Amino acid sequence: MQEELLNSVIKITKTRDVDSLEYSLISTIQEFIGCQEVAVYKDLQIQGELAIERSLSLRVLTDREYEWDEREVVRSPEPELVSCLQSACIITVQSTDGVERRWLPITLLEKPIGAIAIISNGLKSSDQVLLNAFCRIFENYLTILHENERDKLTGLLNRQTFEKKLKQLMEKQVIKQHKTVWQSDLRNQHQGATSWLAMVDIDHFKKVNDNYGHVCGDEVLLLLAQKMRQFFRSSDLLFRFGGEEFVMVFEPTDYESINKKLSEFMEVVRSTHFPFVKKLTISVGMSRISPYDFPITVLENADKALYYAKENGRDKLCFYEELIANKLIETHQEGSDIDLF
Repeated sequence: MQEELLNSVIKITKTRDVDSLEYSLISTIQEFIGCQEVAVYKDLQIQGELAIERSLSLRVLTDREYEWDEREVVRSPEPELVSCLQSACIITVQSTDGVERRWLPITLLEKPIGAIAIISNGLKSSDQVLLNAFCRIFENYLTILHENERDKLTGLLNRQTFEKKLKQLMEKQVIKQHKTVWQSDLRNQHQGATSWLAMVDIDHFKKVNDNYGHVCGDEVLLLLAQKMRQFFRSSDLLFRFGGEEFVMVFEPTDYESINKKLSEFMEVVRSTHFPFVKKLTISVGMSRISPYDFPITVLENADKALYYAKENGRDKLCFYEELIANKLIETHQEGSDIDLF
């Protein structure tokens, strides 16, 4: 028992991303405690709105059969789950048939960000101690992963995580494509939807640093990052690439929707009061993401669109595919200075 337990803890701490960490936690809880269902819920932290996502769930069907449920937004979260997230307290409810539901809060930097939900026939005291210990190990390692993946100033994902995160997104797209090959109704429903990558650059940011100092410049970067997190979905990947440059990766949607979304965000930036700066604008270069693209190729395409936007007046949103179709830029241009690290 002790050897198996130690091996499971080693397995949890070998993971290098949050998705794998959640999978290891749920597998370990099921192995050592035994439950009817184990799930991880996350507060999507959308300002002024209650939004909760079930990021991973395992249900026991028989002694040897299990079912993993995919990520989905919870439309009507149970009041106990909401209470757990808001109070950061363990909540337990037992029905008349002996089935126990338990919600354990998960905190990051002393702030509740999610919960582990357990459905069982009642947990012994020793199982409760073990469950709490697993959740604390999960929290501690989540903090380490968060610190390693995040930009120190803005809290956005850092440049070093870009290739890994983009590859994971592309792999999910390939899997979804294969799943819908024999489901023509689903394929038609999502026709025209694709993932997108945007490169964002703050216009005339050097003047901000030169005129008001780097402290003011850092405040501008921090406020812009906060606006990004508030405006876009938690499933959208937001990176700070360094200096005044940001990269955003969006899950599949159609051209009209992403065009409208980015145009609205640019207007949010225009109307935001930044420290000492009367008006701030951004330039954006956008490129489609194919499941079989190389990350560096997508990045270069978006960079070419961004360069065109900056060279033609700034405060613009330019799509690489449109620029190519209109013969405003060449497919292959020399002198690209993009690198992943």
